[in-house]
Amino acid sequence: MNRVICHTHWDREWFAPSFVTNEWLKELFERLLDLISTKRDYRYVLDGQTLILEDLLSTAPEFREKVKELVRSGNLFIGPLYAQIDFRLSPEVAIIKNFELGKEDVKKFGGDASVAWMVDNFGFISQLPQLFKRYGIEGAFLWRGVKLEKPSIEFLWESKDGSSVKCIFLIGGYRNLYGLSRTRDLAKKRLKHEIEKLKIFSLSGFVPLLDGYDLDVNPEDPRDLLNEEIELSSPEKYLNEAFSKIAEPPKISGELLSGKYACVFPGTLSSRVYLKRQAYVVGKLLRYVELLSSLHNERVDELYRTYLKTLVHDNICGVCVDTIHRKMQSVYKKLFGSLEKSLKKELKKLATHLEKGLYAVSFSPFEYDHYYCDGERCYRLQSEGVGLFKVNEFDVTRSDETLSFRNDHYEALFNEDGSLDVNGIVTGVLHLERELGDCYSTDTEEIDFSCRVSEMQVERAGERHKIVRLKRIIEAEGVSIETEERIIFDESPLVKWNIIVHASGRNYLLSFITKSFDRTSKVFAKMPFDVVERDRIDTDLLPQNAEKNLNSVLLAAREVGSIRKFPFQGFVALQGEKTLAVMAKGVHQYEVDEEGDIKIDLIRSVEWVAKNNVRGRTGDAGPLMYVPDARCEGTIDFELAICDLNTDVRSEEFFKWFNLFDDPPMLLSVNKRDDRGLESLKFFSGSLPWICVENSELLVYNPYSKPMHGLKPSQISTIPIDVVFPSGDDRAEVEILSSLRFPQFVFKKITEHELEQMKEKIEIIEEEIEQLEEILKGLKKNSREYHMSKHELLSKKRTLLELIVSLALNRGKVSKRLMRKLNELRAEKRIYDYIVELLKEGPT
Repeated sequence: MNRVICHTHWDREWFAPSFVTNEWLKELFERLLDLISTKRDYRYVLDGQTLILEDLLSTAPEFREKVKELVRSGNLFIGPLYAQIDFRLSPEVAIIKNFELGKEDVKKFGGDASVAWMVDNFGFISQLPQLFKRYGIEGAFLWRGVKLEKPSIEFLWESKDGSSVKCIFLIGGYRNLYGLSRTRDLAKKRLKHEIEKLKIFSLSGFVPLLDGYDLDVNPEDPRDLLNEEIELSSPEKYLNEAFSKIAEPPKISGELLSGKYACVFPGTLSSRVYLKRQAYVVGKLLRYVELLSSLHNERVDELYRTYLKTLVHDNICGVCVDTIHRKMQSVYKKLFGSLEKSLKKELKKLATHLEKGLYAVSFSPFEYDHYYCDGERCYRLQSEGVGLFKVNEFDVTRSDETLSFRNDHYEALFNEDGSLDVNGIVTGVLHLERELGDCYSTDTEEIDFSCRVSEMQVERAGERHKIVRLKRIIEAEGVSIETEERIIFDESPLVKWNIIVHASGRNYLLSFITKSFDRTSKVFAKMPFDVVERDRIDTDLLPQNAEKNLNSVLLAAREVGSIRKFPFQGFVALQGEKTLAVMAKGVHQYEVDEEGDIKIDLIRSVEWVAKNNVRGRTGDAGPLMYVPDARCEGTIDFELAICDLNTDVRSEEFFKWFNLFDDPPMLLSVNKRDDRGLESLKFFSGSLPWICVENSELLVYNPYSKPMHGLKPSQISTIPIDVVFPSGDDRAEVEILSSLRFPQFVFKKITEHELEQMKEKIEIIEEEIEQLEEILKGLKKNSREYHMSKHELLSKKRTLLELIVSLALNRGKVSKRLMRKLNELRAEKRIYDYIVELLKEGPT
């Protein structure tokens, strides 16, 4: 018997904002309830994220008890995740909270989710199998990112610690049996065709048949058309039955980030970088506030829910319309303001236990004893882990105009072009390319540009630190960029490089390059809960036209040629005899070329959500919608560092300095009438990076190549927080002298000329549609030629409506009617993708 899973994939924000799609949810559930009332054995999967229920009940609270009944009866499958976040871009703390809140919601609605339903995420991190096991998840349905030499639908996915989960690879996508009721005469042929082309990839004899699509509000029962040929299944039942037929399934370990069979869209790592910078800062602040609040048994779950909504893959990837991303900025700004007040409130509570003076608030678990410069002050940092530690010594300023610096770790000398020689490497090179891609994919070519220094001088110097101020101007045809840079030296091995970029222009890629002249060293990148080793270039992709068996299955976009852009969170390192690392905050796209140049992509300026004919990608990526904010015209600031150490990248020594960059100390002034108190408050210390608070304990992991504090390499676990405070004086006043800054970004308004260009595109497509409609009238209905021409017509109509909606949005209008029409047209066109593919095999 053939098994079909009915579902919807719910892109709550993409071409339509959530306040529009939330209204569609009510329709979906009304129809779902009607369907289940007549078919009590009907089963439906709600996209694997409980956030959808939160959205539903925000506009239709009367559905709460009905939803609980559907979940308890097994008609509706929810969770196990809270939201379908992007795992490449979301910080570790967000990934954990996504599991925690999803599990909590599933329990609240009376469900039990043991299989992850993640059918459209843009790739997956290496440690997900371990996290799945940690939260009671035994298997997963996946599509993008899978990299098998010999593709099979069933496989085991392992983490470095040995955790393993059963996976179903949706090689044919998540919508291959969608919309049967709209193609009734072809229903049985579609079923037979999907089974025939997928069975060669199945080890169990089962093939995944999925009836559902993006934002689908019309659930159907495919049994009405396929009679006794199918039965409805659930993710858990399908998974268990399939694997019961397999003795030794193939195994995959590590990341699933390949675009070989379906795009993972590397360009999304750098689209709208201002959002990624803001997400980084808010995530850090939220993590700090949660830790300090937990000392008083207070929780911040609702703030995490708000934050996680911004990390849904379409949102944080920057592929939505401008209206949605502007709202995201407002959410980030509001969260930041609220968290800043909470941080000061929590620090004020702690300050009652301290004597008057200045303190370093350390969020790094390592011990430090050296002079540290935060860009404003240079002081002796003496910390013993996470806590508050008295500051008594400051570096004395002196006159020093030399554009060089030396300490125990490096010797640095500036070049005339603003770059910096550090221990034989050259860093701080700014590079410009022409960008021909869109929000999803990068497609660059070399261009002529100039980069000149307009100012370079010592801003301040001392015996143990120096700050150099640098300004540069970068120009190319249609692009003008000015930078304000501050390079900070102190006694640490970190050269900190802060850049404010004032950008004007469009369709370019601005990168920060470090030239290592190293052709042989291994490349490592920090990713959530892991340090991964990667090739410099990924060429393991399929050709534009794959073999017939694959061509008939792979109907969605794929990456082709080679991949040079990869994700990172924190640092990219070259490791040979020593480790050279480039660190960055809230920047996620890098490239390491054959010559050893480490390229960190700062700004990728594009204008369209998705375009046709982008090199390096086949097929249809998304809507043709004009998004001028994605040009990133405005002011964006970046924080980077360069570190050159004689140690292994997976060592305590390296992570000690990386944590100093990623979790820098804050300087706190404590003022009290009564000078009595402690000189320090220590919460915990050690060499294990901490993530967040979980059940009154601290979640940590071991990134090292050897066991550490009872944890095996790569193991995720918890350690106790044991903090006892003495009685304190409630009259303390505090001032945070150095803290996280919110990365502001101000948009440029769209011009009337740009709107007129969109209207011209619309007029051209309208003429093409008229011509196709005339051709269709002369064709025999339901003939092969008719269906082929109708498919082309639907594609043109969809593109037309995308442009019309885009034009309205850029004029500040949100037409719910047009967005609904676009959603319906997208679905109809997607159904025809399968019909056209079916027709290629022979007469219908």
